[in-house]
Amino acid sequence: MIPIKPMLAVSGQPFSSADWIFEPKIDGTRSLADISKEGVRLYNRRQIDITSRYPEIAEALVRVELESGFMLDGEIAVFVDGRPSFAALARREHQSERMRIDYLASALPASYVVFDILFAKGKSVMDLPLRERKRLLLEALPECENVTISDSFAEKGEDYFRAALKMGIEGVMAKRLDSLYQPGTRSPDWVKIKKSLKLDLVVGGFIPGKGARAPYFGGLLLGAYSQGRLYYVGRVGSGFADDELKEIAAGFSYQDHSPFSNATPTPQARWVEPDRVVQVAALEVTEDGHLRAPVFLRTRDDKEPLECTLDQLN
Repeated sequence: MIPIKPMLAVSGQPFSSADWIFEPKIDGTRSLADISKEGVRLYNRRQIDITSRYPEIAEALVRVELESGFMLDGEIAVFVDGRPSFAALARREHQSERMRIDYLASALPASYVVFDILFAKGKSVMDLPLRERKRLLLEALPECENVTISDSFAEKGEDYFRAALKMGIEGVMAKRLDSLYQPGTRSPDWVKIKKSLKLDLVVGGFIPGKGARAPYFGGLLLGAYSQGRLYYVGRVGSGFADDELKEIAAGFSYQDHSPFSNATPTPQARWVEPDRVVQVAALEVTEDGHLRAPVFLRTRDDKEPLECTLDQLN
């Protein structure tokens, strides 16, 4: 079958409804699995064939002996201590050397968490409501070590969202039970509801801007204090309104050396006095102490830089 662009979700806030189901939002790589007479092929969101990166998943889908003509939608993830690990998955991505792939398939095995079915026995089922597609998926797909079907919970989305965060999951997916599968469409029938950390951090430098941002900056280099020393934790380049770009840049006090005690992977950096505090939202803090997907929220003129400590990242 021709690769299909997966259906996408809009962002939203926790809610409850009897007309919706709620699933864990897995921190992984979105993938469609095409099972045909020629074998199993895995495709990512950009319709690129990634089968060779995850041989253990392809082999597992062969072993479950699905009939030819099935297409599944799910998330590829690497679980560490029972939770999806973005850092572990990153080690599996973009590998091309066969020996390295085989080693990682054993050392950091990936799982395919399936949540939808697009074709069954060669026929499209995308025009069936989600509740019917879920029933077909449960009937068709035997689970095994590397292939599982996503859990789903009815109605009580707010309760499940709180429980998911306690379990270390990044959020939930809300899906309308009567929704059809709309390839390549970002539909309000699917809503992604993610956790977000709010952190107050110190500006220690910036990356020069390009284009419309040339008079201001491209991204702020951020840090937090521990025992009187400022440690770099990442940079933020999104979320700024035009007036905020102008106001922040106008307040820079330049200096010729980095205020951070650790290294910053930013050779174009310009350094400033660490006297400005900003608040950002981030998806998480990675294992090496850096922000993942930070977004600028506001400046904090009411907070002293030394109040921004590494403790808030833990």
